[in-house]
Amino acid sequence: MNRLTFFILLAFLLTSCGTDDSLQNIRARIAADSKGDILIGCVDTSSSPTLFKDGVYMAVSEINAKGGISGRKIQVLLYDDEGDETKGEKIARTLAGNKEIVAVIGHRYSNVAIPAAVTYEKHGIIFISPGATHPSLTRYGKDFIFRNIPSDDETGRQIADYAGRKGYKDIAVFYQRDFEGKRLSEIFNERALQKGINISARRSFFGWQKDFKAEISIMKKESKFDAIFIAGSLPGSAILVKQSRDMGIGVPIIGGSGLDSPMLITEAGRSAEGMVVSTVFNPKSTEKTTRDFIKKFEEKHGFQPDTWAAQGYDAVSILEYAIETASSSVPIIISSTLKFLENWKGVTGSYSFTTQGDIVGKSIFFKEIKNGKFDFLETEKEGKVDPFVYVDELTLRLPLEGSIATIDPGLSMDITSTEVIEQLFLGLTDFDPNNYNAMPALATTWTVKDNGKVYRFNLRKDAVWTNGDPVTAHDIVWAIQRNIKPETKSPNVSMLYILKNAKHINRGEIKDVSSIGVKAIDDFTVEFTLENPAAYFPSISGIPIFRPLPRKTIEKYGDKWTMPENIVTNGSYKLALWKGNMVFVLRKNPTYYGADKVKIPEVRYFIIPQSSLGLAMYKNNELDIMGSSYLRLPLAEVPNIAKDPVFRGEYRRETQSCTYAFAFNTKLSPVDNVLVRKAIAASIPRGLVIDTITRGGEEVATTYTPWPLFGAVDPGDKVGIAFNPLKANKWLAEAGYPNGQNFPEITLLYNESETHKKIAESIKYSLKNVLNINIKLYETDWDKYSEAIITQGGQHHLFRSGYCSDYPDANNWLNDLFHPQHPMMQTGLTNSEFASVLDHSQMETDLEKRKKLFKRAETILCEEEAAVIPIYFEKAHCLVKSRIKGWYHMAMGGQHIRNWYFEEK
Repeated sequence: MNRLTFFILLAFLLTSCGTDDSLQNIRARIAADSKGDILIGCVDTSSSPTLFKDGVYMAVSEINAKGGISGRKIQVLLYDDEGDETKGEKIARTLAGNKEIVAVIGHRYSNVAIPAAVTYEKHGIIFISPGATHPSLTRYGKDFIFRNIPSDDETGRQIADYAGRKGYKDIAVFYQRDFEGKRLSEIFNERALQKGINISARRSFFGWQKDFKAEISIMKKESKFDAIFIAGSLPGSAILVKQSRDMGIGVPIIGGSGLDSPMLITEAGRSAEGMVVSTVFNPKSTEKTTRDFIKKFEEKHGFQPDTWAAQGYDAVSILEYAIETASSSVPIIISSTLKFLENWKGVTGSYSFTTQGDIVGKSIFFKEIKNGKFDFLETEKEGKVDPFVYVDELTLRLPLEGSIATIDPGLSMDITSTEVIEQLFLGLTDFDPNNYNAMPALATTWTVKDNGKVYRFNLRKDAVWTNGDPVTAHDIVWAIQRNIKPETKSPNVSMLYILKNAKHINRGEIKDVSSIGVKAIDDFTVEFTLENPAAYFPSISGIPIFRPLPRKTIEKYGDKWTMPENIVTNGSYKLALWKGNMVFVLRKNPTYYGADKVKIPEVRYFIIPQSSLGLAMYKNNELDIMGSSYLRLPLAEVPNIAKDPVFRGEYRRETQSCTYAFAFNTKLSPVDNVLVRKAIAASIPRGLVIDTITRGGEEVATTYTPWPLFGAVDPGDKVGIAFNPLKANKWLAEAGYPNGQNFPEITLLYNESETHKKIAESIKYSLKNVLNINIKLYETDWDKYSEAIITQGGQHHLFRSGYCSDYPDANNWLNDLFHPQHPMMQTGLTNSEFASVLDHSQMETDLEKRKKLFKRAETILCEEEAAVIPIYFEKAHCLVKSRIKGWYHMAMGGQHIRNWYFEEK
């Protein structure tokens, strides 16, 4: 016994009432001897069956299996108070009469726990109730009474807050005539009124009551209500629920923690469906302590623990912690240790005890009965997210090749941003994974009129932002008006030029931003007016720059609006953590209209610039997917992976709507000479690049739009410049540089990646070998690279200009990226015919004529002007862990994680 423990014990013995022979003092002296087993009482309440004692015994078993506490094992004496005050008091006296008992855990109901607490306090026994919520419990104790559940004061407020979030206006209240029921209903009523909720009726009932028809009939006849709150216990409350449903009451029903038991489902049957109850146990917590508890409980019993199993387990565990910390099982010393405890972490979360024995810091959650089972409802406030700790079975782990430049839909331009934005923000439409046609998303239907120049979209009415506000047509209008403004500097702004007046507004030629071709007909109808007919408009309307934005949030926080502490989103996931260039964490959005269908709770994106490192992590089971929209596989390893007996079953090769290419800055000498550009294009052996570097079955490309997207040129038409060393040297000589003589060194820019580096080095080798010219390579990070390609290559002669479709039409590849009047990729190309052909393709409604116009545009871009050097059409090489089910690949990026799920074990 340490000195501090000795003085606490001495002070207690000197100040205790009665003689030195009182049971309280005898108990303390026996405990101070630290001999034999540590004896505790466990009092279950079988009138409302739970798994409480299973949780208690599991904790005790684990403690004893590791040798007990300082070599002393825990012994449990089990009793059942049956929810009866008389039996409870009798049990308390029996336990108090046992001088070796140091603690009692149990007595779930306040009406039983409070009189029992008086006995335990008097006899110096630590008492922890897992379920007695009436505030008076701890008022009857000075030193020894505790509870590890929030009191009715806190629970009542939280339930009223939940009702407010659900939008209920008039609530009818049933409360049980006992300590807990009356107090809980009073706190609920007080808080509900503060939240603007009207209590339209109040009716009381007895715990033993079995017929509620009269009370229900009166309430139904005399009151209007859109929800019911029941403050009671079981089985009476379950009977009340069943009879309410039988009498035609269909409004939502909410219950307190007294109804948090499987007994509610067994007693009320199908009538309990849809009912919501408060709870202190979150079975979907990502905390390792909780996950380990659930896993061990399931292994032992074959089913998941309930709240009361977790409460019992925690009560024993915190006793163990206090005894070990104090190096004593003397009750008064345990009590002092508990009262100075801060942020103890149990399976039900972190919490501390007050000096009165109540707890603070413990969260209250809600769960709904669905299909005869409790289904946990995610809370709107998440705890702090650890960037390094996560639960494998709840987390999808994905690698990204580069940093996430932005998650602002109006400012995105790369596939990485598109991937994340797809999870966070709703588009009017989405792509059908089977055929890539536009399908409903935020919009349920749409109509076309005025010969294809006016599109009207009808929005779903159950989509909300994470702050609870509805997603409306006004959010779309504001987003587009914001994105088209010149000062926004949206890199993808040309995508909006299809809208009436958009181009002129963006160039500052029209000042009235409201004149752009979009307007809200009403809250849930938005109409677009186009410059010209565009059959592809339903597809383009779903890309990020068209997506609704949270105006109030952006106006309040400016360019900081996408930070985790500020952001408001509306998609299937919400942002939980953004840790620089390390990790990006999303968690399931409980306010998403399809939240019940989203099965993966957490998504973690890890920034991993090296494919070889990513593959090593995948093989070590630290990643779930490689390839697709994520970090590429090391292409040299693809043939080996396809043959590997372990990984070939996880390998997929999918169509990818992407082209690997390089573009010229045609303003820089010597590549301002078209003959030089043609010579360089003809000197690159694309097939050799595929055979020796990528080795993934890619297709040689001489045009930019990948086949077979609409408007792409059939490779058999031989458009573009193929590998031809003889022609390459002829063109270079005609340009004035025979055999590369006097040709100045040129530069090539690419973003950091093993694959990009190898391809750039192969081009350097080819130019030297075929043309005898030198090229200097520049590797940079994604941010600097993306800035450079929209500013004429950052003054480099060549830059990597790979691209993946935003929508399945050649217009996206040619008009959106290279139109001389509004290029996204700054090649400096000024060919007037090229601009005219693209303008005509916008106006043309005949599909075959549009194809011919796009073919002419490809000929100019890749052959006559040779402003772009296509290398190959990409394939997506993917590794997907077998535990990921429902997976499919979206060729244009923005993977549908919301439709995937983990394999059930």
